[in-house]
Amino acid sequence: MADTGEGDPRALRELRNRIDAIDAEMHRLLIERGSVVESLIRTKGTDRPGAAFRPGREAEMMRRLVARHAGDLPLATVEHIWREIIATFTRMQAPYDVVIDLSVEPERMRDLARFVFGFSVKVTAVRGPEAVVAAVAGANDLGLVARAASGVWWRKLIGADAPRIMAYLPFIRADERPADLPAFVISPPLSDPTTPDIGAFAVTAIDPFEAVLGVEILAAVGNDILLAAPGTLSEEELPRYLKDHGVTVKSVASVGGFARGVALGGLWSVLYARVSP
Repeated sequence: MADTGEGDPRALRELRNRIDAIDAEMHRLLIERGSVVESLIRTKGTDRPGAAFRPGREAEMMRRLVARHAGDLPLATVEHIWREIIATFTRMQAPYDVVIDLSVEPERMRDLARFVFGFSVKVTAVRGPEAVVAAVAGANDLGLVARAASGVWWRKLIGADAPRIMAYLPFIRADERPADLPAFVISPPLSDPTTPDIGAFAVTAIDPFEAVLGVEILAAVGNDILLAAPGTLSEEELPRYLKDHGVTVKSVASVGGFARGVALGGLWSVLYARVSP
């Protein structure tokens, strides 16, 4: 039987030394990243609410993470580490807290908040999605509202200065992943000029809403609908698009938008692009 080196004190010591060296390099790079962020703050400034949030750039970082990941280390572990880094350095640019709605599955909502935003941010719990929107309005904070939240809360997002939907979670969709409660991230109006992959619209339908290619109902109360549609469609163009597909609506208002997530295996939809696991 070949000698694997198992139990060899010298081999174990060398491996542990390699781990220590990797840990030191990772720490050095994090410190260097912090220095770059400090230079970024001095260069562009981030004193306006929403100025530090870049959901489009964050989505690209997550997609690259999925593309390059390999080995036995769970992808969810790597995602959580990266999200802790992103949230912490974003908070360095413009301090913010997170307000969460506990009206739907509170434990899963708390898990989602900590998975995505880590422990460097303060998390405040309120009751009801309207309370989240009210807390975010006029502040530099973010909010989390479960997709299954009750009421027509998204109509509170209508208006140029109103908070907006800026992300849909989880961004990486996979079987048996942690922190998988479907939810929206609510933010102040953003400085990010990137056109979102998916637009979020408050729609009032005239008749019961039928299935339409390329769109998805995110939430609905009667004929009041929170609709996901291609981000290239404006609120003026969406009614024509729907009518071309046999659906007539009374009103449409943009309430934000978000990047299309990535789905491992067969868990894809309008909101997710499918990638190989």
